[in-house]
Amino acid sequence: MAVFLIVVLVIVLILVLTNIRIVPQGKSFVIERLGKYKTTWNAGLHVKTPFIERVANQISMKEQVLDFPPQAVITKTRW
Repeated sequence: MAVFLIVVLVIVLILVLTNIRIVPQGKSFVIERLGKYKTTWNAGLHVKTPFIERVANQISMKEQVLDFPPQAVITKTRW
């Protein structure tokens, strides 16, 4: 009986610890509930429902620099 109780407590502890998520600053997590969009988590500590909710995507909120090819510019001069 004691072994069964210990196994159940360990399983519950693992479920609790794996469902507490810390979202780092500069990121956002997209949360889905049963495959449908639920919310977006910003930086901080969050708890999700086991087996029901999942982190669908982790989005970086940092600025992204893109390289564009040079473009010809036509200007009009005023005389």
